Amino acid sequence: MFEAGDILAGYTVEAYLGGGSTADVYRARRNDDGTLVALKVLHTDATSYERARDRFVREFTIASMLRHRHIVAMYGHGEVDSHPAQRPTALQSGAYPPSPGTLWMSMQYVDGPQSSVLIPAGPAEPDVETIVLIAGQIADALDYAHSQDILHRDVKPANILLDGDRRNAYLTDFGIAQLVDDAKPLARNGRVEGSIAYASPELLQGQQLSPATDLYGLACTLFEWLTGQPPFPRATTFAITYAQIRDPIPLVTSRRSWLPSGLDAVFGKALSKSPPQRYSSCSEFVDIVARTLRDVPVPRRTPSRRWWLPSRA
Repeated sequence: MFEAGDILAGYTVEAYLGGGSTADVYRARRNDDGTLVALKVLHTDATSYERARDRFVREFTIASMLRHRHIVAMYGHGEVDSHPAQRPTALQSGAYPPSPGTLWMSMQYVDGPQSSVLIPAGPAEPDVETIVLIAGQIADALDYAHSQDILHRDVKPANILLDGDRRNAYLTDFGIAQLVDDAKPLARNGRVEGSIAYASPELLQGQQLSPATDLYGLACTLFEWLTGQPPFPRATTFAITYAQIRDPIPLVTSRRSWLPSGLDAVFGKALSKSPPQRYSSCSEFVDIVARTLRDVPVPRRTPSRRWWLPSRA
């Protein structure tokens, strides 16, 4: 891992933001102009695996094709020779021999949490106004990506970032994205790329994908933001997979009884097992959710308040 003050490819690391199984993300500053960025660096032990390298490069290549105010902007990428413990003094003196193959990419820095913070826990009720606002922004971003023939394939709360005041959302992580006309099977050797809890039946079965696949992931995400759980909470990956493919679509009103019954039909359509039966776009789906929720009283420990969202049209 890098530490504050380390330099990589013309960026100075300021703080560690988080990481996963193959990469770490840092807040960094571009040395030539002071721009604050998120710097994603592939783990040095992952660079020897072609699959990890391909996914890393694909993420930048596909995401850099998109220009949308609610999609994290990509700035640059590359591969440098570097030692994981390089410090500015070491770089200047050449004290460390280079270790080839550090892959990196820089992107827009979003100063806020993942949208998982919108998921109500315990007795808490959802912030409906914020949820509908954020859902509309991500729907716009997905519809734009689809207009550019790009599928995200991994829409979920963790891949949606919020700014500090939670009024703007940004779609991120295009690591398993693909072009719409890419006919390669997506479930190979029994292994599915993506998050099972938000994965559509066609993705789980290795069938042809379409924009309806991302709509399904958005519907699962919105379902969880409103109710506190994804549609099919199960104990095992196999059980979730089976439920996504076979089980009846749950009613949102069975999770939050105060939600309007009209939402059951809306989510029933968005989560249809058959892609052609879903809504024609992500924005159409979210617009109908917004209209159905308008002026619905949200239970609070204090007296209920009503909220109103202007039409997105």
